[in-house]
Amino acid sequence: MKTVVKSTNIILLIGNGFDLSHNLKTGYNDFATWLIEKIEKEIKTFITTKEATTFLKDIFFDFINREQYRYVIFQPDEIDNVVRRYFNNYTNDSLNELLTNNSDKIQTIISNTFLGKLYNNQYTNWFDIENAYFQELIRLKILYKSDSKYINQVKRLNKELIEIKNYLKEYLNTILLKHNPKINEFFNNIKVYDNLDFNIFIINFNYTKTIGNYFSEFSNGITNLKSVNINYIHGNLTQDNIVFGYGNDKHKEYQEIKDLEANEFLENFKTFAYLKNNNYNRIYSDILDNNSIDDYEVLVLGHSLGTTDKTLLEEVFNNEKCKKIRLFKRSDLNENEDKVKKSFDNLVFSASRILRNEKDLRKKILNYEDSDFFP
Repeated sequence: MKTVVKSTNIILLIGNGFDLSHNLKTGYNDFATWLIEKIEKEIKTFITTKEATTFLKDIFFDFINREQYRYVIFQPDEIDNVVRRYFNNYTNDSLNELLTNNSDKIQTIISNTFLGKLYNNQYTNWFDIENAYFQELIRLKILYKSDSKYINQVKRLNKELIEIKNYLKEYLNTILLKHNPKINEFFNNIKVYDNLDFNIFIINFNYTKTIGNYFSEFSNGITNLKSVNINYIHGNLTQDNIVFGYGNDKHKEYQEIKDLEANEFLENFKTFAYLKNNNYNRIYSDILDNNSIDDYEVLVLGHSLGTTDKTLLEEVFNNEKCKKIRLFKRSDLNENEDKVKKSFDNLVFSASRILRNEKDLRKKILNYEDSDFFP
C-alpha cells in the first residue's frame, strides 16, 4: 500500500517502536532484564572476593561479612543459597530467578536508591525511567519547600539518574542492529501527489542508528526523493552525552520547580540539554523557520507521543506549516482489530495533549479509516 502525502516536505518522527519493529530488545523491560544480569554478576563477584563495591548496599556487605560468612570461600553453586537466606526465600530458584521474581527486594541490595524504586514498582508505569524521575522531583520539591536540606536528595537523585543513563548506553551498545525488508518496502512506497520530488526530514528520538540504515545511501529505491536530513535529537551511542531526562516544560509542576531557584532541580530537563548542541536549533533552521519550506506533513513511526518529549513535539505539531499528522496502525496487532483500534486511539489521545486545541486535532490528524499500517 502506498502512503501518498500532499506536501513535498515530510517529517519522520522516529520513536522506540521503530526499533521494536525490528525485534530489537530496546524496551525498558529489556533493559531491566539486562540490569538484573549485571546485578547478579556484581553479587557473585562480591560474595566470592569480599571486595567492596559502590554498586551494592552497605547492609548487604554487613550480611555477607557476618561471622558465618566472613572467611568462607564460596563455590559458585553456593552463592544462590546466600542470597536466598538474605531474601528469606528458600525456593530452588537460581540467583537470576531470585532477583527477577523478587524484584521488589532488589532495592535492599543495590546502592542506587532510584533504580531500586524502579524495580519495586513505586511509580505509575513500571520502569518508565524519565517519568519516574519527574515524579521524584515533584516529591522532593514538596520536601524542599519545608527544609532546604533535601537538596542533598536531589543531588543524589541526579547522580543516580546519570548512572542509569550510563547503564542504558552500555546496554544499547550490546544490541546488533537489524534490517527489516518490510520497512524498506514501506519507505519505498512513500509518494507525493503528482509524483513530485520531495524532501525527508528525520527527527530520531532513539539513541540507535537503525533509521540511518535505510537512508545511508541515496540508491535506496525511493522514487523522487530529493534529499534526506537525519537529526539525532537525543544524540546517539557514539556520543558521550546523550539526552536523557524529562521533556515537558509546560507541566504546571515544572514552573513550580523552576521557581524554587535551586538549579539542581533543573539539571536533567531536556529543555536545557537541547542547549548543549545544535540538534534542536537545526529543527528550526532546517524546517520550522526555513522560508523555503511552506508546509510539511508528519509521519509518526514508533513514537508514543508521550509527555517526556512533549515540549519538542508541541513545536512541530502546532507550527502553522504542519498540515497533516499521520499516525499508523500496528501491523503486529492486525489479527485483532480491537487491539489495532485501541492502540491507534491511544496515539490520538496522546496527540490531543500536544495539539493546542481539538479543532487542530480533528483537522491535522489523519482519521483511522484512511490511515495505513506500519510493518
